[in-house]
Amino acid sequence: MDEQDLTTHLYRLSDPDKRIRAEATHRLVELGRPAVPACIALLGNSDWKVRYRAAEALGLIGDREAYAPLVSILGDEKDHVRYMAAKGLGLLGDSRAVTHLGAMLGDENEFVRRSAASSLGNLGGREAVGMLRAALRDEAAEGVRAAILAALRDAGADEV
Repeated sequence: MDEQDLTTHLYRLSDPDKRIRAEATHRLVELGRPAVPACIALLGNSDWKVRYRAAEALGLIGDREAYAPLVSILGDEKDHVRYMAAKGLGLLGDSRAVTHLGAMLGDENEFVRRSAASSLGNLGGREAVGMLRAALRDEAAEGVRAAILAALRDAGADEV
């Protein structure tokens, strides 16, 4: 894939058709590391769908350079973007994200909380397990509770 292909796929992230945006994301992930700086730049785009897809690509590419930019959009106004940022941080596997993801367990949106829980389960460790257990005590939404229980199992918690 050359520079023109990269530019084309980046442009297609703003297409009105969801399928075209998904395909463009897939192509960016295939490109890998060369797409990372452009995807990071798109996290500041005014269109939440572009921010969402850029965050998705960054998580799936898995380059550590995406860590700080993904953390920075955990506070995005759009819940879809927060969801994908939390998911991406879990995919990166960087334990520095645990504190940030733990804070997301209190997000107003149920799907963001689910994503944060899953990512904490992927990261594992004592701190993540403690945050998941604390969240389980306070969580009322059954879908989030199920995600937390699965995350505790994924994290290797001795007892759930």
